[in-house]
Amino acid sequence: MPKLNIFPVSMKVADKRILIVGGGIEALNKARLAVKTSAEVVVVAPAFTADFSSLGVTVLERRFEAADLEGAALVFVADEGEDTGPAIDAAKEAGVPLNVVDKPELCDFYTPAIVDRAPVSVAISSEGDAPVLARLIRAQIEALLHPEVGSQARLAGELRERVTRLLPDGTARRRFYEALVASPEVIAAVVKDLPTGRRAAVRLLDRYVGQGDKDGAVWLIGAGPGAEDLLTLRAQRVLQQADVIVHDRRLPDGLVQMGRRDARREYLDEQLNDAHGVSDLLAGFAAKGEQVAWLVSGDAAALELGADVVRVLGAAGVTVEVVPGVPGETPIAAQSQKVA
Repeated sequence: MPKLNIFPVSMKVADKRILIVGGGIEALNKARLAVKTSAEVVVVAPAFTADFSSLGVTVLERRFEAADLEGAALVFVADEGEDTGPAIDAAKEAGVPLNVVDKPELCDFYTPAIVDRAPVSVAISSEGDAPVLARLIRAQIEALLHPEVGSQARLAGELRERVTRLLPDGTARRRFYEALVASPEVIAAVVKDLPTGRRAAVRLLDRYVGQGDKDGAVWLIGAGPGAEDLLTLRAQRVLQQADVIVHDRRLPDGLVQMGRRDARREYLDEQLNDAHGVSDLLAGFAAKGEQVAWLVSGDAAALELGADVVRVLGAAGVTVEVVPGVPGETPIAAQSQKVA
């Protein structure tokens, strides 16, 4: 697998300055991004050919000075001109992260395509190789996100101290937050206004308080023909909820990694090729209160071993749900009919 040449982070810029060197259209484009943050945005250039008047930025019509970097979290050098070299040198010397437009080899960071649902943000970077592709991906993500996802995030932040106090167990807190962001009742309330959403969220929290350790559960998830983009939305959501992901070694790593980053990954031993052996393994995790995803190739609903496991688990009183996958016979699916 190719490795990233960057490490994606979200940088704090509150009470800091974002400095933009340049007065043309490229500088204006950077300023439009920068003003989405709470940072002070300062644009400096000997002359301005673009109109910054509607952005509420500080405009300094003069040559760049090294002192302009004081308090800066980021600096963009956006135009070619007399200030370009001095600004680059000064930023490097001061250790301020630098972006030079159209000069990826000089950049300390790249400007991503941004999905803005403050305080939620999604940044898509192609390491400067394909900015058009990054913008197309941004459009796809914009279409997937609920318009009020930012309000949901603010609501979760407002409740954080209360949730921590009432749900001291980390697993219980995570499951509450998962329910909070997925609850149709809370989403509908947030659409009305934040106070209405807050009341709905508190009602949901009250239902979680005092429940103690919840019983574990098992999901039998069909991975389809083995392609990441053919995993169903339901399967993706369930994988994100799982504490343990049990899978066959033959499944592509990209599919397995679609679960939560902190979820445990467990290979299904090839010797466990009967319903009772697999059921004992899955039930053992569920008995500890864990949510278990058993990821199999093909359509889980059509897997003979899976049907047997569901019957055994059900008879043992373990909550189990089948999440069908996209049907399609592939070498992976065919090999996984015996051991999934």
